[in-house]
Amino acid sequence: MRMDRAGLMALAVTSAFFASSAQAQTYKGHFYGGAQYSYMTVDRGAVNNAVLNGYTLRGGAVLHQLFSAEVRAGQALGDDSYRGIKVENDFYYGGYLLMTLPLEGPVTPYAVGGYSYVENDFNGNTQSDDGVSYGFGFDYAADTHLGLNVEYLRLADNDYTKQELISLGVSYHF
Repeated sequence: MRMDRAGLMALAVTSAFFASSAQAQTYKGHFYGGAQYSYMTVDRGAVNNAVLNGYTLRGGAVLHQLFSAEVRAGQALGDDSYRGIKVENDFYYGGYLLMTLPLEGPVTPYAVGGYSYVENDFNGNTQSDDGVSYGFGFDYAADTHLGLNVEYLRLADNDYTKQELISLGVSYHF
């Protein structure tokens, strides 16, 4: 099932406004783990806007009220084709720094930046890309341990490829 970018972005904005009226929540514990369901788009060479759905596993540590460090790994489930070119994602991983805004309330906007490595197959030919990744998201503290998030991440962006993830996720803070 495909979900368009506009739908996910509308969900993010609606969630942020809806949740802003709740009481302020902060997480207990400095370590967290979680998972995201991701909508991935791939542009590389002759392929334009191939769409894949997948998952991302995340783990991190809150370093300061404003900063967290995180590692992620994931892959797309299934494949897509564009003009006869079969597109598959083997895996992706990366290390990131998240900068959060200390706002009152359970919704915390954040910026994410770091390094990603992505490996895809195009008609069975493996192509890899790596480099700087960046994006933004909103984290919603459902309680002192459980969080929900929505995020946009430019996973790869160079002369050869542009790959994006739009994700909905859950996290647990230890």
